[in-house]
Amino acid sequence: MPLWTYMTISTLSAIFIISVFQCSWSKASDISERCASMNSTTNFRVNFLVNSKKGNKKCRWYFLKYKQSEWENYWFSNIEQFQNNVCELLGNAYHGKKAILTLERLKELQTFGRNRTRSNKREADKLLSRMFYRMECINPHTKVLVQVAEVSQVIEPLVGLLRDPFTICRRNNSLSAFIYEGAELQSKRFLLLSIAAPFYIHWLLQNEENTVKNSIQSSRLYKNLLPWMYQRDKISFSDAKSQLDTPNELNILIDLGSSYFQHWDADNNSAAGLWSYEQYKRFGIQFDRIIAFEKVPLDPRTAWDQLPEDVFPYYTLINVGCEATGKFSPWVILKRIAKLHDHVVVKLDIDVPSIEGPLIDQLLNDSSINSLIDEAFFEHHISVREMQAYWGNPPEKLKDSFVLFTKLRQLGIRMHSWP
Repeated sequence: MPLWTYMTISTLSAIFIISVFQCSWSKASDISERCASMNSTTNFRVNFLVNSKKGNKKCRWYFLKYKQSEWENYWFSNIEQFQNNVCELLGNAYHGKKAILTLERLKELQTFGRNRTRSNKREADKLLSRMFYRMECINPHTKVLVQVAEVSQVIEPLVGLLRDPFTICRRNNSLSAFIYEGAELQSKRFLLLSIAAPFYIHWLLQNEENTVKNSIQSSRLYKNLLPWMYQRDKISFSDAKSQLDTPNELNILIDLGSSYFQHWDADNNSAAGLWSYEQYKRFGIQFDRIIAFEKVPLDPRTAWDQLPEDVFPYYTLINVGCEATGKFSPWVILKRIAKLHDHVVVKLDIDVPSIEGPLIDQLLNDSSINSLIDEAFFEHHISVREMQAYWGNPPEKLKDSFVLFTKLRQLGIRMHSWP
């Protein structure tokens, strides 16, 4: 039976000493206190090179698997039958209660991140899906490989229309007005970024204190950027010394279909550039490079005037749009500028299926691309009654969206549906 430990920002430097204490899901608040109390008595450092009494051990994180929550699995397993009555289902007692609990938890995490240890909304984490990562170490002298720990980090579940469940469907006047605060058409309240998402540690080793005197320590420059967020490939210990020993260097945002930085079509709530900047900055992440593609001609002075001073030096605007191949392909550029240990975020919403389709196919099938991307957003236009007024009747159905986003998460990308 797995043992779970809930970790918050205040416990990021806690040590993996398995025999010292055991933690369970039901006592998360106690766990936070016990883990935090270890900080004052320990001072171990981990990045990708871990020191132990027996000599240097090389350690790495890699993506292990994606696991749907029971709620997401229910939708995934029945999505063909739910195609024509999504809003009716979200409005019933069973799904409605889950949607409210999930939304309240996600709003809290977007605001405070994972450092609110005494939240009364944490029980909703069981409704969230999970990305699993594993840490393993090798002794360079004995060549013995040891699996040290597994971590799961929560992510919003793929349910309903894959967007905020309280924006498209008819308003339920019996619900609290709080539920509808910020519920505009392009609401991003149902997105959970890696920098704000709680994570749980699944102990793999017991009574192996000397082997696991490691801390889960975030980047020295970015306290909320945890190692598995930018080092999630199973790199060979013998073939990739430089990658293993190199900490996170660059944080890169590629915005495909950017419009102006602060608004799209005069709507400030839909601006991907500004939203991404504010969300990541809230948790201490500064993008070192932002590449924005936009096909619609923009007024240069307006475009550049809208940039914050700490974005201006790192912003590149390509105002001819992106293409599926050639020098204007975002993936061609990405492979030139990014390395495995960089943290890469991509948003794709250009409303041109003839380009979006090939770009997504390349992302799915080319490991030289998907191995570089850590977090991504995509507005997938499909045929469903509730979105017909906005998207018309594209050939794909809701099931295709569920399958696509699941596959991308199974590749290790924290994949979100962009509203």
